[in-house]
Amino acid sequence: MGVAILSLVVAVVVTGTGDVSRPAGGLQAESSIRVVSDRHEIDYPRSVVFRLEAEADREITEVTLFYHLAGRPDRVYGYPEFTAGRRVSAEFSIRTGGPDYLPAGVEIEYYYQIKDSLGSVLETPRSTVAYLDPIYQWRQMREGDLIVTWHDIPAERVRAVVINVEASLQAAKEMFGLDEVRPIRAVIFNSRTESARGLPFVSQAASQGHLYGGFAFSAFDQFLLAGLSEKGIAHEATHLLLEQATASPLAKIPAWLNEGLGTYFEPRTAQRAGAAAQAARDRRLLRLRSMGAVPGRPDEVRVFYAQSWSIVTHMIDTYGADRMADLLATLDTGSGIDEA
Repeated sequence: MGVAILSLVVAVVVTGTGDVSRPAGGLQAESSIRVVSDRHEIDYPRSVVFRLEAEADREITEVTLFYHLAGRPDRVYGYPEFTAGRRVSAEFSIRTGGPDYLPAGVEIEYYYQIKDSLGSVLETPRSTVAYLDPIYQWRQMREGDLIVTWHDIPAERVRAVVINVEASLQAAKEMFGLDEVRPIRAVIFNSRTESARGLPFVSQAASQGHLYGGFAFSAFDQFLLAGLSEKGIAHEATHLLLEQATASPLAKIPAWLNEGLGTYFEPRTAQRAGAAAQAARDRRLLRLRSMGAVPGRPDEVRVFYAQSWSIVTHMIDTYGADRMADLLATLDTGSGIDEA
């Protein structure tokens, strides 16, 4: 599916991009504050809970948790719950489900600032937690620009699939004019039950019809995929490459072009061609001007993807990859799709 836009809402205050971690006056060296334990618990897919125990020679009066989601520029802070004293137990929860949805695989870097009654400050070392379902033994592999996280599949099989996709992704990079790219991360789910817990909710109809097997999240240069699939990896990775190529805030890529490029770089697209031809015979083709967004009805969604593939394939076959690159570059300047 196309690139998802996240609206992360948590009970914290968003800071600027400057360094918020340096205690005033260099008090860290004078601090008598000691960390007893620093733990976290992933309550997947609902939350990540951080628990800190600390002690000091004087009363601990303030504990602040700073954290940063990999791939996002902002640093965030919140105040864990605790009772002031010489030994404290503090707890803070980051919600990851529902309206606060966070994709599996995102890394959370965090640290604490702890203050006592005289103003001494202890800043803990940075720690990182990968937000993944803890019931599985996750593994990770990097091939070229792609970093894949998976579980319970032989590594040789994963590597073979990723290598088979490399040619498609290289062709996409060349068309999009990308000489260098940020690494793209993929998290693979193995079953419908697992993906139902991990993929964002779109609608009841979409869930029941298993319409979407993957989602790309440009904020994290990452995608989630239900099942190890060459077509799925090529499709979702293409979305993220396109996002990197048209990074201007003015760029508006219509859904038919976004999904059409995603399907164009899939290997073995005979099924798409057949679905588009059948929709034409049944007089169920969609009007192009209505394809700026993915439709909501399941029967129209399947036609939409096949028709988007057909349109983009026709454009590239007729006018060439260079003209498609020109089109994308023009869209990146803020021009509308008709003008471009």
